[in-house]
Amino acid sequence: MPQAALETRYASAARSPENELDRQYAIITSQQIPQLLDAVPIIVMVLNGNRQVVFGNRMFLQAVGARDVREMLGKRPGEAFGCVHSDLTPGGCGTTEFCVECGAVRSVLKGLRGEWNVMECNINRDAFPDGGAESLDLRVCSAPYTVMGETFVVFSITDISHEKRRRILERIFFHDILNTLGGIKGILEFVKEEAPDHLREDAELIHGAMVSLSEEIVSQKQLLAAESNELDVNVIDLAAMDILEVLQRTFRNTEEGKNRRLAIDPASQQVEFRSDYALLKRVMGNMVKNALEGTPSGGTVTLGTTVLGGWITFSVHNPGFIPRKVQLHLFNRSFSTKGTGRGLGTYSMKLLAERYLDGEVGFSTSEEEGTTFFVRLPLAGPLDPSAPSPAPA
Repeated sequence: MPQAALETRYASAARSPENELDRQYAIITSQQIPQLLDAVPIIVMVLNGNRQVVFGNRMFLQAVGARDVREMLGKRPGEAFGCVHSDLTPGGCGTTEFCVECGAVRSVLKGLRGEWNVMECNINRDAFPDGGAESLDLRVCSAPYTVMGETFVVFSITDISHEKRRRILERIFFHDILNTLGGIKGILEFVKEEAPDHLREDAELIHGAMVSLSEEIVSQKQLLAAESNELDVNVIDLAAMDILEVLQRTFRNTEEGKNRRLAIDPASQQVEFRSDYALLKRVMGNMVKNALEGTPSGGTVTLGTTVLGGWITFSVHNPGFIPRKVQLHLFNRSFSTKGTGRGLGTYSMKLLAERYLDGEVGFSTSEEEGTTFFVRLPLAGPLDPSAPSPAPA
């Protein structure tokens, strides 16, 4: 069928003839491009102006089950990967109504217009060489590339199916377990109120433990959402002293707070500001918990606030000192002085405050003065363009 007669529901159906593909393949292989792309541990193709493969790296050949790249010359990405929609029309990949919503085709078209871009797409394919159907979630990137006066698109693919599956499983897990805990907490609320006097203390202890467990699970859920840029921020009006008093009550009877005093600096300034209550409480809670753990029995942890310009600073002071070798890694993910499997507290403080609250987290420490952690936030709330930048600590 003549190319002019080929219909399309989206991208052009036109294809380059075989001699043109051979010429373009020779251009690419005459450079050092093949050696460079073979060294990259992800799938990479070089596409011509008609979205056809003129080169593919080692990872590409493994993914499509080919021994030589010349077997794939002239194919479009969906055809090379066996997309179930790629043969529905004579024009092939990019020309069906399904292709209108395909992130891969849209990404390549942007690349051909000179725009570097990253997108996501889902592809259902006939998996080969083993056969059977397969659904893949992919992150694709298109980058325009000019060589010997001719423009191509370097098209790369990363399989993110495992990330998508993990996120779905995490959402199901958190939803189900928090629902279950909500029911148990409701029962314990009733038991706590109705328990006879000699059992009331035990009932309150069990209820408190359940509340703490629920908060820890919510904290982990928030952290995972924050790392994947999926965390929603709920900005409301807050009062500084209310935050300090809530923290004082929360940690007064915890395991970390035993035999330690949690005080509020009398010089703390009362001021109203805007922020996300849950996230700020999480940040400050981690600061208080770390401070209590670093304070000897009988010692005091002091909470405070100061206001300067358009910014409010919350601080948590304890008499301990942080050694220099610990300071260097303090905000790294999974770094901890408390053993394997810990280390998310200080990391999450910085992540939540700086990425989502437009704040700044830091600390000062010395053997003479002890250690003070702080979080500095804009009074007007996150994403307020009129607030001046905070002065260096």
